[in-house]
Amino acid sequence: MSMSALAADTEDKVEDAPGPLTAEALLRQRAETRPHALALADPPNRESFGLAPPRSLTYGAANAAVDRLARFFIEIGLEPGDTILVQLPNMAEAPLVLLGAWRAGLTVAMVPMLWRGLEIASVCDQIAPKAMIGVARFGGEQQAETLCEVAAAQLSVRFVLGVGQNLPDGVTALDEIFDTKEEVEPVAGRGHAGPALVTFTARAGAPLLAVPRSEAELLAQGAMTVMELRLTTRDLILSSYPCTGPAGLALGLMPWILSGCALSQHQPFDYGDFAQQLLVTGATVTALPASILGALSLDGVLGQPDCKLRRLGRVWSPPELCEKLHDLDEIVSPDFDLYPLGDLAAIVHLRARESDPALLPRGGVQVDSNGGTAAFIETALAAGSSGAETLRLRGPAVPHGGKQPLQKDAQGLVDTGLAARAVGPDAIRLGRDPECLHHGGMTLAASELDNLYESFPGFLDAACFVLHDKIVGDRIFGAVVPRPSAAISLDGLHRFLKDRGVAPYKFPDRLLVVKLIPRDAEGRVLREDILRYV
Repeated sequence: MSMSALAADTEDKVEDAPGPLTAEALLRQRAETRPHALALADPPNRESFGLAPPRSLTYGAANAAVDRLARFFIEIGLEPGDTILVQLPNMAEAPLVLLGAWRAGLTVAMVPMLWRGLEIASVCDQIAPKAMIGVARFGGEQQAETLCEVAAAQLSVRFVLGVGQNLPDGVTALDEIFDTKEEVEPVAGRGHAGPALVTFTARAGAPLLAVPRSEAELLAQGAMTVMELRLTTRDLILSSYPCTGPAGLALGLMPWILSGCALSQHQPFDYGDFAQQLLVTGATVTALPASILGALSLDGVLGQPDCKLRRLGRVWSPPELCEKLHDLDEIVSPDFDLYPLGDLAAIVHLRARESDPALLPRGGVQVDSNGGTAAFIETALAAGSSGAETLRLRGPAVPHGGKQPLQKDAQGLVDTGLAARAVGPDAIRLGRDPECLHHGGMTLAASELDNLYESFPGFLDAACFVLHDKIVGDRIFGAVVPRPSAAISLDGLHRFLKDRGVAPYKFPDRLLVVKLIPRDAEGRVLREDILRYV
């Protein structure tokens, strides 16, 4: 099935748009055919993050907001191909800004809410954004002020734009664009040759890698979800994953716009608010980590009469795929599995009873539709630079731009950076790579944390190591060799890192004093040997 056919294969039977299929054009079609249908809903606890009351938009209102945003971007002088950096919570403004930017022909670099000045400045050095968009404050942090501080040292940044009250001087407010009922002339979509979206990941030895994604790749990722889960306009997706990684892209923006359903946003993660939102919204589709699925089942939420879920998915982390640490099936059996792979793409796969969901399918992941099949992602194994095998991906949903190691190899495969091995002819099991960490949904290069901890004035040497936690993934610990007579203080290290503008998910949970940091002849940290030197 083509994606144009997929877009028409929903309740409203929209007409295929001439030329390439685009998300902003699909939104306009939805607005023309179902203007009063619910499109977007905010998290109900939005005000607790220091933001305005929750918004709820129909397709007509969403398309009008996108037109106003696109016109604003054009009027301030942004040109097709320009890049804007966006740091927004999982709220209605996030997909609207994406669609408004695409209608104006811009590239959007989406960065996580947990990022601070150090990470944002590093990104700006790579992508040279013309504008930055954030919120006034969020979770106790003055996000817009941080953007202003970074922008002051970046020659490329011409505008800092913001949402929320009490924005700093020099930040242009966007709230009126979302709140006004004023109609504007429709804005014709402006195409451009560059990527539609840029997200970010890490690899061993490489703390920050840009992942440019074309709109075709994003649509293919969304199409996989729509076809596999049989989404229609009657569905409501409850998404707790932002569009900064493959989980949010696989169960958020593109499945919403392709199926014409409703999208309810949840800013991760408040368990009580999520449980209430699940029941109040009548959500029919969602996907969550194993720990949250288990809690919802044990609390009886999934068995309540108000629970309307017809598709419940488990989102797997790489450590869980390496070793099956706990069996969720005894508590609740999900309908589908969502595998984010190396921050490149996500496999969305209906669960088969006889299969082991901790194993990845090898080869093309087939999705059935109207008597035919389609493979949006194909998995394979190939030897990496160290000689060990790693998981590789190819297919229409897999991005392959940017710098090495994100470029295609001779077979058209892109390296995920995840160690892997074959399990029979049809399955793959991931392995652990001590140089690549997975913490709180983020991928980290261990070498970056080594350098951050070692730079603390009280340490002669330092390195990170991890222990697995079923909720956050890898718990981060710092092994340190203190200077003589220096006091060891975890709080002191945290304050040091915060003052440098380091994201809090990079802070170690504990410090462990060791006699030395073991290294090989080439200076690489031998992490598995660290505990021998306590």
